[in-house]
Amino acid sequence: MRLSNCESCLVYGSDKRPLSRARVEEVEEDFLHLFFKTSKLRNARLKTLVDFYDARQGCVRCLCEIELKKNPRYYETGEPWMGECEILKIYESVQRQKDLRVKVHITEEFVTDDGRFITATIQNISAGGLFLVTTQKMIRGQHFAFTYCFKTETHRVTAQVLRVQEIYGGYGYGCKFVDNPPDVEADIRNFVYVNQRKRRMERQKKEEIWEEPLS
Repeated sequence: MRLSNCESCLVYGSDKRPLSRARVEEVEEDFLHLFFKTSKLRNARLKTLVDFYDARQGCVRCLCEIELKKNPRYYETGEPWMGECEILKIYESVQRQKDLRVKVHITEEFVTDDGRFITATIQNISAGGLFLVTTQKMIRGQHFAFTYCFKTETHRVTAQVLRVQEIYGGYGYGCKFVDNPPDVEADIRNFVYVNQRKRRMERQKKEEIWEEPLS
């Protein structure tokens, strides 16, 4: 499997819980170098799950064989450990274009295709679209745009209203992204993936707390 634009991954331990994030450098197809900022690793060879974040394909879950070792470029990169990683099997694409949504609370100013400026709050977002609420009326098929920094750059994002529903005090709009360049799509995918991963790890921490025996 060739990753088209993969910068990071999440490596799981033998207990199938997240072990550490890593930076990814692709050496050749199915063979990668992983670099870890954590110092809490040791020399080892393991077969484990890895979630690779690819800007084009989303989050791709794989079975990998990883040889962990001290990073000879530590003083150059600031990453004490590295892993030589071979992809053995692709399990699934965890993040698909329209499947994965995360809850957010982002209030921005939007401009409609008829020149109106409205303030609205995005309540959830996916790689394919968003749901927003506002007191202002839009119609199905209407286009609008807004600016937001999903990663490191502020982008102009365009979308189209697919459905309209009346809610208490205003309207809710289900929308799809349209006519955005690849770098904007990649940053939105990254934003969704990162936030979904944070929520998943927060849930796991809560479960661990509840599972701890009382002393």
